[in-house]
Amino acid sequence: MMSRVYFYNFSLRVLVYFLPLFAFATSSYIRFGTIYSNLPVRQHYLILFLFTELAWILAADRFKLSTVTELFWEYTGIRASFAACFTILLLQTALLVFARQLVISRSFIVLTNVILFLMVVAGRNFFRLTSRSAIWPRKCENILVVGTDQYARRYVKLLRRIPFFHCEIRAYLQLPGQPVLVDDAPVISASEPRRLENLKFDEVVVALPPSRYLHLPAVVESLENLAKPIRAVFDLGPRLSFGNKLFQAGRLQMMNLAISPVESFAYTVVKRSFDLVVATVGVLFLSPLFAIIAALVKFSSPGTVLFRQERVGRHGNPFTLLKFRTMRCGSQVESDTLWTTKNDPRITPIGAVLRRFSLDELPQLFNVIRGEMSLVGPRPERPYYVAKFGEDIEKYHLRHSCQVGITGWAQVNDLRGDTSISDRVQYDLYYMRNWSFGLDLQIILRTAVITLVGTNGY
Repeated sequence: MMSRVYFYNFSLRVLVYFLPLFAFATSSYIRFGTIYSNLPVRQHYLILFLFTELAWILAADRFKLSTVTELFWEYTGIRASFAACFTILLLQTALLVFARQLVISRSFIVLTNVILFLMVVAGRNFFRLTSRSAIWPRKCENILVVGTDQYARRYVKLLRRIPFFHCEIRAYLQLPGQPVLVDDAPVISASEPRRLENLKFDEVVVALPPSRYLHLPAVVESLENLAKPIRAVFDLGPRLSFGNKLFQAGRLQMMNLAISPVESFAYTVVKRSFDLVVATVGVLFLSPLFAIIAALVKFSSPGTVLFRQERVGRHGNPFTLLKFRTMRCGSQVESDTLWTTKNDPRITPIGAVLRRFSLDELPQLFNVIRGEMSLVGPRPERPYYVAKFGEDIEKYHLRHSCQVGITGWAQVNDLRGDTSISDRVQYDLYYMRNWSFGLDLQIILRTAVITLVGTNGY
């Protein structure tokens, strides 16, 4: 069984990893009429290809395009393929922004990613269809199943659904006290070990309920003399799975039971790259609007243009948040401890307009560039309220495990301004547990709509 899984994983990984090479060759021929020899500034395109290939390997692994883990569960694979290709496009854009000496056609980059997207969807679907095909040669594996209850019956049913694996159950081994709920193969009692010696099978699958996991060492020891591979099926319940959670720490084998998407490579690298590119482009593109708002704020009331306030960021680290000033100048204690409410008398007329359309938040793009914030994440709070909410609201401090943001899942669900903090925390925790690049894009699009409508901003 393992050799079959390894073979299919290796074959799919080789196919997926080489797709950027085919995409670059196809795009070069379409765009320039040549694959490589007559490319303009060939060294620059070679640098782009090597960068893309490395990024693609990481992205394909992150979105599980290079493994059979999700291959037979997905319908078309379009969503994961699009997310991976869009990530590559963003990273290529970041490369061109920070390496401006590279002379590369923008249309070539877009065409390459379109072709790469089509190739990965077609390749994975071809792999899935041929793996399911009845004409695909498969060796039949003879299996001895340890267990005879409903767990063994369910696991055998799932085992037979693996498209590229053909098996025949030779017998079930019944442990003491186990009910017999299987009827598709002979049942051998654990008290009759000699019957196993005359049984022809290729490997053993241990399918026991969690209540019998303590029996595993004895089961393995009794079957080792058969000199057959032994696999164990584990069911840790609906909220726990192994995935990539097993790791070695020194001499300890550990399993992370509370791993979060915000600890992943994609969150660390892809999200940061996206933030940096979008924030930089946003500052450059919106600089005229910055100047207009700054002038309106300056002449509307005495005081500075920018409002600076200490906020609590990721891992509880403080930073200075930037906003366009929307209130009349007051004491530092007042701004740090007073909650803003609807029709707050401190808000200036210009400030009311800025707050309604969230334009006062624009300077936070500089916080994003500096790495203090993200475009999307839980909204940062003042230290005074962090201490207060931390005592009153359960799991409040968990929201500081991820990067704080200009907008967030709570904000696009109408939890802005003077709304329930406990509800906000629940939405923030949902975002942390279910983070994906697609969810970030959804939040940004919904924020844009809310900003244009100007609802619940004060």
